This record gives sequence, C-alpha cells and structure tokens, in this order.
Amino acid sequence: MSHAAAPATAPRPPAARRRPARGVTAITASNVFWLAAGYGLWASVTTRHEHRMTGFNVLYGVVAGVVFGLVYLALRQITPAIPRLRRALVWAVFWGGSIGYLHSLSNPSIMWSVFLGLILAASAFVMTFYHFYTREVPTDAHL
Repeated sequence: MSHAAAPATAPRPPAARRRPARGVTAITASNVFWLAAGYGLWASVTTRHEHRMTGFNVLYGVVAGVVFGLVYLALRQITPAIPRLRRALVWAVFWGGSIGYLHSLSNPSIMWSVFLGLILAASAFVMTFYHFYTREVPTDAHL
C-alpha cells in the first residue's frame, strides 16, 4: 500500500499577511467625529479674525470638519494595503497639510505656514514610520 502525498505548500504565517481594510466601528466613528468636530471648530474660530461669529464662520467650520473627517476616514480605510514607508508618507502629508492649512487661516506669512506644515509633516512621518516599523512584519524585503 502506498499513500499519495499531499502537495507540499506551506501556508503563509498570519503575521506576514497584509491586514484587510477595517470596517467602520463605533469607536472609529466616534474618533472621526471628535477629530472632525475639533478641526471644524478650530477652522471656524480662526476665520473670525477677532470679529463676532457669523453664519459664514459656522458654515466654514462645518464644511472644513466634514471634509477633514471624510478624508481621514478614507485614509484609515485605504492605507492598510499600502507598504509602510508610503503609508507613513501619506499620513505625514495629511497631518502636515491639514495643520498647515489651519494655521494659514490666521493670516500669517505663507512661508511660516509652509514651514510649520513641513515641520509637522516630518515629525508625523517619523512617528508613523516608527509605529508601523515596530508593529508589523514586513511583506516586502526592500522596505
């Protein structure tokens, strides 16, 4: 009697697989809501320029918060499939650009807003890359 051997294909360990896109949980929705509300409130207050609050300021804050929240939620859904170096770069551009834009609403020089956005983007890149590097098993050997 001879037995037929099964093909020798070893399954990949679970840690080496990429994480699928996460669904929106109640915690994620709550975090997005509070981040967007804070961003919108900051934008609303900054556009006042030391005058009284108007309907335009409130509308501007609501629109800014909704756009910020939607982009943040989209990045949370899309970025798990991106390699960690590019993912850290995407998050750095998002945070640096969003904070640089908020700062530009207070009418400083454009160079100071760009400088502040670049500094925050660089620090966000370092933090997110470190976070991804220490918590993931790399699937691509070149990164």
